[in-house]
Amino acid sequence: MVTIYQDYQDEPGDVFLPLPEDLAAGLYALEMENFSEDSVFFAKVLPQHGAILEMGCGTGRVARYLANENRTLTGIDISLPMLRLAAKHLHPHCSFYCMDMLAPAFRKPFDAIFIPYNTLNLLTTRERIFHCLLGCQKNLHGEGTLIVQLFIPTKAFLDTNRTIFQFQMFDRPGGGRIIKEILKKYLPESETILLEERYRIRPMQKGLVNEDFHAVSSIAAFALPHWLTLFAEANFTPQHIWGTYACGPYDATASSCCLLVLKQHKPL
Repeated sequence: MVTIYQDYQDEPGDVFLPLPEDLAAGLYALEMENFSEDSVFFAKVLPQHGAILEMGCGTGRVARYLANENRTLTGIDISLPMLRLAAKHLHPHCSFYCMDMLAPAFRKPFDAIFIPYNTLNLLTTRERIFHCLLGCQKNLHGEGTLIVQLFIPTKAFLDTNRTIFQFQMFDRPGGGRIIKEILKKYLPESETILLEERYRIRPMQKGLVNEDFHAVSSIAAFALPHWLTLFAEANFTPQHIWGTYACGPYDATASSCCLLVLKQHKPL
């Protein structure tokens, strides 16, 4: 029996199930499999020789692109489902470990560390971010390089007292489509953004049902001067600040992407 509603307001609201971690990893891999702009950027700015650590390596997409006989990559991530996907693509110069970026522990220091794709924002608070940066310092050679991609909201976004909505669509393996919706709301009291990612899975095949999942998280939404203060307190000095993967200038009014190359300086 089909229920007919007299008004849109009478219809029941959408029901989203919590996004399982295994499915989240698969959807991330599907969404990002053809994206390489960040990999090209890191390949250009990282040392061409030596041992490199990637914090928040996910499925190993960037690490596999960067690794070669001169540059060995070690990736860490806290998500086992992500690392299982990384392990499916064996690479002679890559290794992956399940490890919290707040407590990296290695016997030998690295020539460079990079934290891609706004991963540092996920730590949310200044205390946790600073703790992570101290861990980077301990795991770097003397004047090693730290490269970070940050999300820094524009002033226009911060001044908008409403939820921002974005969406994209991509093909589902085996047929059908996946609709991803992203809702962002700035919370000034905590300087964070409340982020909800919704996935509407539409198989479009007889016998398969539609499914709706979502994941809710928070990310740090600090201005660039606040980030620079944190880096300075952890003894990192910026060498370059860019706003695009093509090394274009950072413009706080137009871009939410900020790419920093920092050098460690040991305190006297």
